[in-house]
Amino acid sequence: MHILCDQLEHTQANLTRLEKELEELITTDPGTKGLQQMPELGPKTIAVLRAELGEVDRFACTDQAVAYAGMDIKIRESGKWKGKAKLSKRGSGLLRQMLYFAAIRSIALQGSAFGAYYQHLVERGLKKMSALMAVMRKMVAVTTHLMQTGEDYDPGKV
Repeated sequence: MHILCDQLEHTQANLTRLEKELEELITTDPGTKGLQQMPELGPKTIAVLRAELGEVDRFACTDQAVAYAGMDIKIRESGKWKGKAKLSKRGSGLLRQMLYFAAIRSIALQGSAFGAYYQHLVERGLKKMSALMAVMRKMVAVTTHLMQTGEDYDPGKV
């Protein structure tokens, strides 16, 4: 039992050290300056976005980043048969998972521009899950733009 307690204490100390290093890396990275100003994103979400999207300068437009994240629409059809429009899910599953949690948080967060966008889509008649996917897609576009340009986050532009 003592060995397990020692291992737990050691693991907790390592986690604390890693979280401090992660915060230090985020604060020194110039590409994450605008992301840190977004109340919808926490430090772990910013780290995953930065790691999974990589160097965003390789994307000519934000639509390429959206497709890279697997948030673009894929329509399967053949001749007269028309299938359903679905997400392509070609990109990183971890990135989509973090975007999902960030989108859920933004809906519950008071004064969030993404939450207002979600409410607007639901009021227009879009299903809740489809509106959530639209928020995730918008988050990829906004975060890519902020990382490319180094601008400050402005909720009015969302």
